[in-house]
Amino acid sequence: MSNAFTVAALISAGRHPVSGAPRACRGDAVAMALGRRMAGDGLRVVHAGAAEEPSLQDYLALGAGTIEALPLDSSGDAVATLAAHLKNVDIILTGSNAESGAGSGLLPYALARALARPVAGNVLDARVQKTAGEGWDVEIRQFLPKGQRRRIGCALPLVIAVHPRAPVQLKYAYARRLSGRIERFPETPTDTCVAQPVWTVETASRRPIRLKARETKSGHARMQAAVVAEAKGGIVAFEGSTVDKAQVMLNYLREHRLVDF
Repeated sequence: MSNAFTVAALISAGRHPVSGAPRACRGDAVAMALGRRMAGDGLRVVHAGAAEEPSLQDYLALGAGTIEALPLDSSGDAVATLAAHLKNVDIILTGSNAESGAGSGLLPYALARALARPVAGNVLDARVQKTAGEGWDVEIRQFLPKGQRRRIGCALPLVIAVHPRAPVQLKYAYARRLSGRIERFPETPTDTCVAQPVWTVETASRRPIRLKARETKSGHARMQAAVVAEAKGGIVAFEGSTVDKAQVMLNYLREHRLVDF
């Protein structure tokens, strides 16, 4: 693979949703695997946070030979730190979102805005190819709803948010976990003239369970509904008091056996 362009993959501290044990975030691991396909051993793996984070060991086992750990500044703004460290990197790969949290999925767009470069989301595959001149561009295959795919071409530099279902292989090797290393970088100076947001870290709240009526359609009807948009029936209660509207809702829940009272 030619070294005419540089590729970096961003990784974050993952946590198991049930036990809370540290582990690699799957979205970031998929982005790192796609980066290894594009740049081989020339891929740079970057983590904004403490080098002692235990989940980084899983990334080493998944093929990150060296992890660049960047200490965050006093404001704790990862975007400013990453933008200052990766301003000369041609292709930056990230996961589409973290494992949980209401503010998840904003990093690739905030980083692209800070670096003044385009961003491509929901990427399944990306291949770097030479243009007619001396430059490079990226051919991208994007994920679209209902099984559709789209191919687009983007010029460098670029930020790529990789879809978690990208067709890559994640191979865990304990020997690579032992041979890999974490390199601590000094604090990168950032633009202090720009007001930095104040971030708070807290445990993600449990997502509410969505009540859904049980379907009694045949297999053919369910398959047809998946590919053809159809109007869904229902009741819209415009008239009456709030008690009457609440009774309509309660009757619906009882009819479909979503509540037992």
